[in-house]
Amino acid sequence: SKVLATHSLCTPSSVSSAESTLHSIGRFMSLPPSPAVGSLVAVAESAPARFWDQMFTGDVYRYGKEPNAFVAEQLPAHALQGGRVLCVGDGEGRNGVWCASQGFDTVAMEPSSAGVARIRLLAAEKGVTLTVLQDLMPSSQVTPGSFDAVLLSFIHVPPSARPAFHAACVAALKPGGVIVLEAFTPAQIHNSRKSGGPAAVDMMFTADLLAADFAALELVLLAEQTVVLSEGPGHSGDADVVRLVSRKR
Repeated sequence: SKVLATHSLCTPSSVSSAESTLHSIGRFMSLPPSPAVGSLVAVAESAPARFWDQMFTGDVYRYGKEPNAFVAEQLPAHALQGGRVLCVGDGEGRNGVWCASQGFDTVAMEPSSAGVARIRLLAAEKGVTLTVLQDLMPSSQVTPGSFDAVLLSFIHVPPSARPAFHAACVAALKPGGVIVLEAFTPAQIHNSRKSGGPAAVDMMFTADLLAADFAALELVLLAEQTVVLSEGPGHSGDADVVRLVSRKR
């Protein structure tokens, strides 16, 4: 998330002690303070780039190297082939690199310098070319009306930031462009799932909430579902999600 707090509390030892607790959380998350994870969470909320720099370490890609299944299914079905795609919070590049491999003119946006480095490594490994921006939405680097699709794969933001965040993603779309979104619902917590997501219910999304946020768009698909995630160690197992595809008129 992007709530302001002190930046000075994160140390290597705090990362190590909290790693098991934070192993499967989603992007831009929030967790209740505790002795084990409080300092690390403060950094996650105040400086997501710094937090993810320390999460994106080691040899294993936290969310795998393959694209999100919903993205891979829905983007080719609804976006202009070869069109311009913005992957927001692209992490280690799994969605952006896949989009580029499918012939899309891809921009991967990621606040973490470690994530940006991994995106470039994965692109080289797969032999594809894409543009990488180290930034968050809303972004001055994104020209309104310049994308055929915006991908939001498990990007959870605080309620106070969510309307502006989603509005910026809509503004980035060309007429006819689509939002493709998958995120966790409150049922993920109520059902005690271990497959990822924020620990705070108000960080979760529901179908009604997304219908309101994207009301200016034409609704193509909106459903709350239980699915099985297989996205590296970070997202693995049964999960309660909401899926949306909406098109700009």
